[in-house]
Amino acid sequence: MGVRKRLSKKKDGGGETAIAASSVPAHDELLTGRTPDGKAFAVPKTRDMLQSLFNPVTPKTTFDIITLATLSTHMVVALVLPLATRRAVLMAGFAFWRLCYNGGLGWILNWQSSRHGLVALFKRNGWLDPNRGGRVYTWLRSELEAKMGPGYSFESVPIEFNVWLLYRQLVDLVLLNDFATYFFLCSCYLGSANDTEPWHAFLRIAGGLTLLAFNLWVKVDAHRVVKDYAWYWGDFFFLVEQSLTFDGVFEMAPHPMYSIGYAGYYGGSLITGSYTIFYASLAAHMLQFLFLSLVENPHIEKTYERPPLAIQVIQKSRIRRMSAPMSDISDGARDTAASVGDVCKVSIRERPTSLWHPELIVFKNFDLLRASDVLILLLLVYSVGVPLCFWWAFGHSQLVFVYSAAQCIIWVLFRTLVLGLLLRKQSTSQLITRWYIKHGGDGEEAFSSWRAVYNTATIMTYGSFGLVAMITYHWGDADFGNLILFHTLGLLLIAFHVWSSRSVYETLGDFGWFYGDFFARDSSMLSLAPSDIKLYYTGIYRYLNNPDKVIGQAAFYGLALISRSWAVFALALLLQTCNFLFSKYVETPHMEKVYGAQIHRDSGIVRTVKKAVNKSIGQSVFMDEVMYDVARAGNSETKLPENMSVASLLASTTKPMKDIFLETKDLLTTTTARLAERTLPSELTKLDHAGEYSIKLISGAAWRASGKGVANKNAKNVYYLGESIRVGWQTPAGHSRRDWIGMYPVTANFSNQITTASSKGCFVYTHPDENLLAEMVVGDSIFASSVTGVVKAREGKKSSSLVEVLQGEALFSSSALPFKVGTYELRLHHGGTHAVLAQSKPFEITTCDSANIVRLFGADTSVDSAAPDPSKESELDELEQLSLALLTIANKAFAVTDSHTVGDPSSPSVDGPASRTGGDVVVQTDVIEPLDSVHDPFSLSEVLEEKQARRLGYAIKEYFGVEFASDVLIHAAKHGATVHDVAKRILEARQALSAYSLSTIKP
Repeated sequence: MGVRKRLSKKKDGGGETAIAASSVPAHDELLTGRTPDGKAFAVPKTRDMLQSLFNPVTPKTTFDIITLATLSTHMVVALVLPLATRRAVLMAGFAFWRLCYNGGLGWILNWQSSRHGLVALFKRNGWLDPNRGGRVYTWLRSELEAKMGPGYSFESVPIEFNVWLLYRQLVDLVLLNDFATYFFLCSCYLGSANDTEPWHAFLRIAGGLTLLAFNLWVKVDAHRVVKDYAWYWGDFFFLVEQSLTFDGVFEMAPHPMYSIGYAGYYGGSLITGSYTIFYASLAAHMLQFLFLSLVENPHIEKTYERPPLAIQVIQKSRIRRMSAPMSDISDGARDTAASVGDVCKVSIRERPTSLWHPELIVFKNFDLLRASDVLILLLLVYSVGVPLCFWWAFGHSQLVFVYSAAQCIIWVLFRTLVLGLLLRKQSTSQLITRWYIKHGGDGEEAFSSWRAVYNTATIMTYGSFGLVAMITYHWGDADFGNLILFHTLGLLLIAFHVWSSRSVYETLGDFGWFYGDFFARDSSMLSLAPSDIKLYYTGIYRYLNNPDKVIGQAAFYGLALISRSWAVFALALLLQTCNFLFSKYVETPHMEKVYGAQIHRDSGIVRTVKKAVNKSIGQSVFMDEVMYDVARAGNSETKLPENMSVASLLASTTKPMKDIFLETKDLLTTTTARLAERTLPSELTKLDHAGEYSIKLISGAAWRASGKGVANKNAKNVYYLGESIRVGWQTPAGHSRRDWIGMYPVTANFSNQITTASSKGCFVYTHPDENLLAEMVVGDSIFASSVTGVVKAREGKKSSSLVEVLQGEALFSSSALPFKVGTYELRLHHGGTHAVLAQSKPFEITTCDSANIVRLFGADTSVDSAAPDPSKESELDELEQLSLALLTIANKAFAVTDSHTVGDPSSPSVDGPASRTGGDVVVQTDVIEPLDSVHDPFSLSEVLEEKQARRLGYAIKEYFGVEFASDVLIHAAKHGATVHDVAKRILEARQALSAYSLSTIKP
């Protein structure tokens, strides 16, 4: 269930300790919880779910009655209906409840994590507010008080805790029904196996019972650690202050409740002997992994590991403001340009080519125009493709098999024994490095060449194994069900191999993957070396000391199962044996020599087993485990496992299919627009003072730079790429507080009355109220609008009556901007619908000459940044000017909108858009730019998100005429490249291209 490994974390802004609890103290002291806004409260104790539900003495809530009723229904179905009908109904029920779990509960949790959605829903409707809730409030309060018992006070806990309690009851309903339908479904398939021997049945049932017992132990031990808080995903609603110790099952596998915690599914499959149950269990388990990847892992990452970009930027801005004198801040005297010349002249370590053009790792980073990659591809084609073509064309399968098997053995021995011997010599005498130095090279070249050779050997080992598997693949006379089972298990082993390899790479990085510590002992020796070369038992290494030795050959055994070939199995066994020798005679001696006492003698799994044996026997059979516990007793914090990011690849369609798709899309869009015009919201016809709705663009940097002359009036509707766009709006005083303004390409919508295209996040609410602001999260751009005044306007040209109207200003910035050159328009919509109330004139987003970037954007004082001084730009050389221009553009690409409620509505207005009408919540908006200097890394925490990389790459292309792939920028950011490094790369690229493509390079 909702079990995660967490560490104690401190919030940089307020200094409070916000820690997710996954273990409750043995004593009875109450835990302290903190809501997202920092409010502390005592967390009441919760009742055990099974006892409160099935104990007849305990009062039952409405949710309890519904849960018991649905469980009884499943029991009746399992006992009364005929077998075939029973199986179909229970299978449908299991699918329904599993989708409710992974789809329904997952969607709610994701909504709550990203937008505080569930809590905001209750706030918006007032269901837990005694003044607004009415009968719903009375009913929900009685439900919670009955569920929690006499020690619970409804008023003393925040709404987040009460909403979590209600969500718990929904979880109980779904999970118990999910379990019940699976149990009864299994009971319908008992006796499905066709065992030819009695001992076959005995082994099958014994194995299934063992897996069920193991599953039960995993659940119980996990609940011992996490208790109800993490079991019910409490940290999606609030955090609890407590230090954690993750032991037991949490040292055996990552996310044990989602991985080994589903062993019972396969135990049930063995006991029933049914392929139907096995594949239903497998599908349910895969859905659970999707739930983990799409819901839990993103929440874990942003809560405990790496805060979202918006939080990092805002925290950095607050630190910057606090560290600078107030007078300097008010005068804007962060004189970046004055120091740029000195910074750029400072000797920094030259970045290697691999920083910008990452080398091949298996087939990752493959480049068809790079010579080494093409040669590897040709080698693979000659070694694998040619024999396959020969076999398909001429037969001679025995000859091809001998060739492929011999080739596979050669590559296995070369990769493990030959390269292992070289690596051992490198460890003892730096043989490879000395060779390159002797022949005019250096350590960088030695390590680069080693990476190429090792990667080639790895690719050829995989390729030759695949060739043998294809040659020996046969169906034979095997039963169809067994064949499907073999293929399924084989594919699962291959997927497991891919996951373990990715986990190893994510933990080790490029340096560790290629045994970099054999070539360098500190970061000054190799450019790819981390700043601190130490052993960290994180990620998959938390559970296995050497994953490659234990599970690193899973894919080859999977190929053996799919091909049903003993030859492939023997080759896989040979590879595993050679890897064992490589680990024993190459890796282990080097690790002991370099890291010494840092090495863990036992892996997490071994420690857990030893603890279990000691506990079951009642004495310390394994004394080293006792000493390990004593040694780490003073430090209860545990590193979080690395989360594997799952990348999805979409295959490109052919051009004719794409044309058909686009034509169909245009037809559907046009039809939708025509239908929508006929079904406009009925409330539009009832709107009073509809003519008082309007929006107007506020001119930007282009207009200011033009001198604001009449001759340059077209500049009023021109904005530069990345520039914040301000919009003035007017509405009647009684307008809907859910009115919003969206930004669209002028050709995106066919109708002026209703919008049919998606805004893709480029929208802002005009006048958000408290209900809307309940969903506001850090970094939101959609609430950057407010009222600036109330005026009286004449209703119509001929009318003498006056109407009270609100005037305000909206700000489109950061994620609300369409970061693309083009012509756009703004549309004001009514009350959360797509009905259009007003439109702006078309305006253009374009670029300026790169030489004018600092001067033009420097005039914009609406952002919080360390903007360079344009007056000193002329004193700098070309690289320095380019660095400053890139600093400005990178800040625009990475800018974050900080909208937050401030003060009392009746207090004096603050700088920036803020609500100024009585009784409104005051919202202040700042646009914060993260980078201070050209020698700053152009990413925070050496992590550049895909969206940021695309934005920066597009801006570099448009402003400087040089195109960088987003992967290049992500890789460079990972290795600490600065703004100056990127600017130097741009300058070199422009010089290389200028002789051939002057027309595409801007001056």
